[in-house]
Amino acid sequence: MRVLVVEEVPGDGAAARQALVAAGHEVTSCHDNGSSFPCRGLMPEATCPLEGDGVDVALLVRSLPGSQPTAREDGVRCALRRKVPLALTGEVEGSPYLDHATVVEPDVGRAVDAAVAAATRPLAEHGEAARRALVGVLDAEGVPSDEAGAVVIRSGRHLVVTLLPGAELTPRVAETASVRVLGAVRALDPDPAVIDVTFAR
Repeated sequence: MRVLVVEEVPGDGAAARQALVAAGHEVTSCHDNGSSFPCRGLMPEATCPLEGDGVDVALLVRSLPGSQPTAREDGVRCALRRKVPLALTGEVEGSPYLDHATVVEPDVGRAVDAAVAAATRPLAEHGEAARRALVGVLDAEGVPSDEAGAVVIRSGRHLVVTLLPGAELTPRVAETASVRVLGAVRALDPDPAVIDVTFAR
């Protein structure tokens, strides 16, 4: 798992970084050498960690209470715009990102668990977009849609959409549903390099 670690102030994420690496995860960041600007994406010959292979989850570690984001937290805003799951840990009370976090864990000692939980949790907004598109096709084809659903999981810049139609579909209807769902998810989230649509067996 590739984790973008973001700190409210320099050093906040040191223990979390060490724990993530010890658990076998890859860690990346937006800033080098304790500086708030420029970010790595603006530095010569450097690459934004959200580009290329992307990340599976963003982990924000906060040490100070308060509602105002700091300059070093700009990576969280970029990650949220790309709909990357966010795990929030540390001084979470009053954080401006509280309502945007997939997982909230006040105990920094559980940062690894929080990051894994956020990264592996289905993407609710994506799943609902996929479900609506699937239901639209089923309704148009006269196929019962009451039990239709969809689950979307992120892996870096790769999305896996699993459709649960709740009924047997002909190859033509399945293909139509796949195309419509792909379009709906892509319209919601244009950033993924790959979106795979599969049907649950």
